Amino acid sequence: MPPRPFVPPELTVGPFHQNTAFAAGLTRHQLASKCWVRLFRSVYVHHLVELTDELRFEALRLAAPADAVATGLTAAWLFGVWTPPPGETVPLHLALPNRGEYREAGVRTSRLVVDEGDIGTWHGVPVTNPERTCFGLMTRSSRMEATVWADAFLYRGLVTKHGLNRYADERPHWPYVRRVRAALELARTRARSMMESRLRLVIVYRGVDEPPLLNEPIYGPDGELLGIPDMGYPVRVPFGLEYDGEQHREPDHHAADLVRENRLLVVGNYPLLRYGALDVYRYADRTAAQVAAMLRRCS
Repeated sequence: MPPRPFVPPELTVGPFHQNTAFAAGLTRHQLASKCWVRLFRSVYVHHLVELTDELRFEALRLAAPADAVATGLTAAWLFGVWTPPPGETVPLHLALPNRGEYREAGVRTSRLVVDEGDIGTWHGVPVTNPERTCFGLMTRSSRMEATVWADAFLYRGLVTKHGLNRYADERPHWPYVRRVRAALELARTRARSMMESRLRLVIVYRGVDEPPLLNEPIYGPDGELLGIPDMGYPVRVPFGLEYDGEQHREPDHHAADLVRENRLLVVGNYPLLRYGALDVYRYADRTAAQVAAMLRRCS
């Protein structure tokens, strides 16, 4: 019977640097056993520990240089602005201010040109500040997606349109600054999700002249709140637009949607057009045409 592996209890709760393992009494040979999983150079975790996004990022912080900062999608995830699609992990994006790249499998690193104040901390984690993060994501996106990023950061109060415009004005020769300025013209502060933003922009970019209002409460004749649609048009016969994400397929959520939709129509004479991801990505022309037709009928 093989000897029982030596497992210091303090190494079973999260990632650790190999120096911590040596201090706990492990040898290099023991670290190479199946009992331990190497996540990055010199950073390991016990094989029974669940590999969450939070743990992977914590492990990367142990492995990366001390002056490395989270940026890009990783920073957006830390700020709570963005989450990866179901089944995918958070990409690990690090930047090293003003020096060469740091190479690590599964990690995208880059040299980062920063100005004073571009780097801060978020719950103790070195990170590009929200303004710098949002600006960087906008410059690497299409105009539509740049607006989506601006909406997301604005909704959470992490940036302001004035601040982002000022940031762009102070960097007139940076790549894609014009794209940022153009995207900010369409950005709004009340878009509660990135897919809501995309649905709104599908309509705007495909020729519907009048943009919808966002998250306006709808009241019945007696002043009772009937609901708050994602988007709405306060025309002669008001109507709304709703984006249904994955959570709307859950039985309880779907049942609540039906109750609200029926109350809006019966009590408030307020119809809803409901759309999903395919209506945004695959059938965008049809979606915009339907909204335009409804707008003409109800105006």
